[in-house]
Amino acid sequence: MNYIKQIKAFYDRLEENPLSTSAIALWHALMHANNKAGWTEEFSVAASLLCFRSGLAERTVSKARNELKQKGYIDFRSRKGNKSAVYRMIDLTALDADKYAGNHTDNELSAPHADNYADSHADNYANKYADNHADNHAILLNNTKQNETKTNDTDDDVSGSGLPSSRAVAFYTNNFGDYSSYIADEIEKWVADLSEDIVIAAMKLALKRKKKSFGYIEGILKKWLEEGLKTLDQVRAYEASRNEQIKKKYEAKGQQRPNERVDKLPKWATNNLDYRPKNEKSIEKLEELLSNL
Repeated sequence: MNYIKQIKAFYDRLEENPLSTSAIALWHALMHANNKAGWTEEFSVAASLLCFRSGLAERTVSKARNELKQKGYIDFRSRKGNKSAVYRMIDLTALDADKYAGNHTDNELSAPHADNYADSHADNYANKYADNHADNHAILLNNTKQNETKTNDTDDDVSGSGLPSSRAVAFYTNNFGDYSSYIADEIEKWVADLSEDIVIAAMKLALKRKKKSFGYIEGILKKWLEEGLKTLDQVRAYEASRNEQIKKKYEAKGQQRPNERVDKLPKWATNNLDYRPKNEKSIEKLEELLSNL
């Protein structure tokens, strides 16, 4: 599948089969995901990642993908549990070629002619539709990013009463900095294995412990997965119990927990009443020597 030709054919198709700005944004996000997957016939991508790349809310993504399917731009099928949906991009250049062939039944249409038509005919409309929809899409993305920033300002830890309805990849970006495609994919895998709320809870716990590496976050998630924790309440109960055990362990040894501040008193403030500063002993010794003269 040729990326550029598909984009050209997409905007050409909008002439007769228009889409909402949300559906346009989602189509581009899906094309990007399919490109990363190596243009396989079918591919899967998490809804949260589509939300992040398209700038749409999860409910809007669901509505937009139904619109794309109904109008013949994509096909998809949902899967049970936390598994991501499976998508298939419709080859729009092939549709253009078929349409051209139908309008020219008297002449045989060769593959090169079809490709030339897809290129030249799409160019007539691509720029016009790109300009018309770009401004609306930019406004949509800007509003969504502002809403995400407001949402992520609420920073509840694992022991809190709940997590904000933010997306895992967006939360990582806002709190840990830029991410690579590898980290984004790994985050989505953990979301599929556990849940988005639990992945975000692990990130918050790492921030609370002043750890900002993705490896540390993964360590937390692996432990929770081994313990069979499937809900946020189970995570909170586990961490509370773990903290209590650590506290008792150090109390039994008469030690302080790591990172706990210890104030040391000078020797003269302890119960050793025989202790006196060295300079005081020196003065007494000097006085004793003088008295013997």
